[in-house]
Amino acid sequence: MTDDEALNILEDILEIKQLNNVQKIVFCQAWEGQSYMQIANAFDYDYSYIKDTGSQLWQMLSTALGQKVTKLNFQSVIKHYAKHRESQFASQSVFSRPEVEPLESSLSPNFSTLSIDENETRWVGRESLVDALTENIQGICRVLMLVGITGIGKSSLAIRLSLEPAIAQTRPVVHVVCFDAKQPTFEHFARSLLKEQVRTDFELEHESQKLVIDLINYLQTHPCLLLLDMVEEILETGASGEFHYKDPLFAQFFDRFIQIEPMPSRLILTSQDRLPVIAEGRYLERSHLEWLKGLNPEEALELFGSWEVYSQTDEEREYLQRIIRVYEGHPLALRVIAGEMRESPYNRDIQAYWHDYGEEIATIEQQQIASDLRSSADSVTLANYSINLTDLVKCRIERTLTRLRVSSLLAYVLLCMGSTYRCSVERTAWLLLIADSPKEAQIIAFQTLQRRFLLETDSKAGRIFYRLHSLIRSIALQHLVNFKPETLL
Repeated sequence: MTDDEALNILEDILEIKQLNNVQKIVFCQAWEGQSYMQIANAFDYDYSYIKDTGSQLWQMLSTALGQKVTKLNFQSVIKHYAKHRESQFASQSVFSRPEVEPLESSLSPNFSTLSIDENETRWVGRESLVDALTENIQGICRVLMLVGITGIGKSSLAIRLSLEPAIAQTRPVVHVVCFDAKQPTFEHFARSLLKEQVRTDFELEHESQKLVIDLINYLQTHPCLLLLDMVEEILETGASGEFHYKDPLFAQFFDRFIQIEPMPSRLILTSQDRLPVIAEGRYLERSHLEWLKGLNPEEALELFGSWEVYSQTDEEREYLQRIIRVYEGHPLALRVIAGEMRESPYNRDIQAYWHDYGEEIATIEQQQIASDLRSSADSVTLANYSINLTDLVKCRIERTLTRLRVSSLLAYVLLCMGSTYRCSVERTAWLLLIADSPKEAQIIAFQTLQRRFLLETDSKAGRIFYRLHSLIRSIALQHLVNFKPETLL
C-alpha cells in the first residue's frame, strides 16, 4: 500500500474531505518510517509542532475507530481497516477498543500494572517476529512465553503484541499484571481478575480449587488477552535446579488453561527464568517459548533514530555501530545511551559523546579480541560508566545476580568465575571452574544458568560453546572481585 492510498483511507476513516498540508506530510512521512525529528528537519518545521500534529492524528484515529492507535501501530490499523472494508462486511464496524484493564490496587496490593506509553516504548524492529507471534496467538497457541535476560525487551514486545489489530479485534480486553517481589498468592491474583474481595481467613483446599475453576470459566466466557509480566517473581528453585511455582495453584491454573476446551483467551508471560513445563508437556503445540536476544545492527540504529540521534558522517555511524556491537544490541542499554546522547550536554552530538566514553568501548573491544582466553582484570564499567547506565541498567542486572545468589549459590559462583572467559568455551570448560564440587552439583549449577537464560550460545563446527552476555559479564566481574569462591562453597 502506497502512502497516497493510505492517506485516502485515513480521510475516509476520519470522514473529512481533506487534511491540512502539515497533517498530510506527517502521515505520509511516518508511513515511510520517518521519525518526527527527520520530518521536522526535512520540511523545516519545529520538532514539537510535528510531534503534536502526529499525536493529534493518532488521537483522531483512535476516536474514529474505537481502539488505541499510535505511531507504533497505525500502519497495521490502516491495512487492517482496508482489508475489511473490501470484504462483504464493509458496512459493519470490525474494530473493538482494546481496553487495558489494570487490576485494582485496592484488591491486589501485590501487583502493579504496565502502561502502554508510546514515548517510552519507542518500538523498533522485530517486525517479522511480531508477525510470527501474532499468527501463533491467533492460532492454537494459548500460552506465549517471552524469556531472556533483564532489559532485553520482553515487556515491550508483550505490549507491542497487545496493540496488533488482529489480536485487538478478537480479544478486545487486555488485562496486564506485573508481579513484584512480595510473593503474591494465586488467590489475590484470581480474585482481582474476578473482581472479588480477597477473604482475610485462610481458604480451605476445596475452595482454592474452586477459585482455579472459576477463573478458567471466566476466561472461557470473557475472551481476553492476559499479560503476566515478571513471572520469575512467583517461581522458586527445586533441589535439582528446576523451577516451580511458589503457590502450586498457579501450576494448576496453567495446566487447566492449556487442557480445557474451548479456550478463547490467550496468555502472554514474560520471565527471566525458564517456566515450568505445563501439563507435563502433553500439549506442546498450545504453548510457545520465545528466547529474545538483542536487536540486530540495523534495528539498533533505528532505535537511536527513534530517540532523534542520527549519524551525520560515516565516522559517527561507525561509533554507533561499535557501541551496538559491544552491547550486543541490548535494547535497554542502547535506549539509555541514546537518551544520554539526545539530552544536554551532548544534544545529539555523537562525536562529543564518543569523546567522553569512547575509550570505554574501545577497551572492551580490545578485550574481546585479546589472545588470552581468561582474565579477571578486564574492564567492569560497561554497565555503569555513566550515571544513567548505573541507575537504569546496572541495578537491574544486580537484582538478577542477587536472585541467583540467594537461590543457587554454586550457580552464582560458576557465573562469576565464568565471567573470566573472554570468549565462548565448551561446557566442559565451564564445569572445570567448579571441579571441586560433586559432579551432580556441577551439572545442576550449569543447568541453572541455562534455565535463567544467563548463558549465550555460539555454534562452531558442530559444537556448542557458551559465554556470558557482555553486560552480565561486566557485573559478574565486579562480583568476582568481592568474594573468594572457596569461602562460599
